[in-house]
This record gives sequence, C-alpha cells and structure tokens, in this order.
Amino acid sequence: MKHILALAILIISTMLFLTSCDYISSNKVVLAEDQFIEKQVIFFTDERNVSKEIPYYDAIIELKKQYPDSLKRLKVVSLNNEAPNKIADSPPTSPAIVVVENNQIICKVEGDITKEDIIIPVSSAIESWDQ
Repeated sequence: MKHILALAILIISTMLFLTSCDYISSNKVVLAEDQFIEKQVIFFTDERNVSKEIPYYDAIIELKKQYPDSLKRLKVVSLNNEAPNKIADSPPTSPAIVVVENNQIICKVEGDITKEDIIIPVSSAIESWDQ
C-alpha cells in the first residue's frame, strides 16, 4: 500500500511539474535568422514614447557599470522599425527589458516602473548566468 501511495504521489508531482513548465516554453525568443541565443539582454524601445523610457536608460547605464561583460552585446529593438514577430512569440509592450538564456525568457520587466524595479530582477537574472 505504501508503494502505491508513493508511486501516486510521484506521478502527480511529475505531472504538476511538467504542466508548470508549459508557461516557460511559451516564452521562447525567435530571431529572424532563427539564431540560438545563449545569453542576451534585449531592450524594447519605442521612439514615440521616449519620456516613459528614462528609468530604463538609467537602469541600463547602472547595469552596464555592474555587469560590463554581460551587457556588451545589449540588443536594442525598436518596435517602430522591426516586426515584433521577428523577435519574440509575443513581444512585450514598450518600454521593456528581457533577459534571455538558451532561447528562453528568464526575466521580463515592462511598463512604467522605477529604475530600482528594473535593476533588481535584471541583476538577479544576470547573476544566475555565473552560477
């Protein structure tokens, strides 16, 4: 009886784990060239709303000071110039910063937020690259 109960718990927990991964797999980043992105920070901008992006620019400057190697290849995507479906399955609203690892979005901050609210999650995501 104990073995059946343990087996049932194992099956249920596995099913719960696999269904929770469904959300992660829907956040794939796809470039036009179908290029694999190992580690990348992408900034989504809209030149029509530059005033909303000031905290993002300030956060990027500070993040570049903290993580110069990780942000050397910061990709800036203008939602005015590039077709959004060439960048992500569902592109974020502008402004936004997305951290990608192995073609998966591991961190996304978007909308009207403070510099600190941008730096904290993006820093955590970048720091996970070194682990």
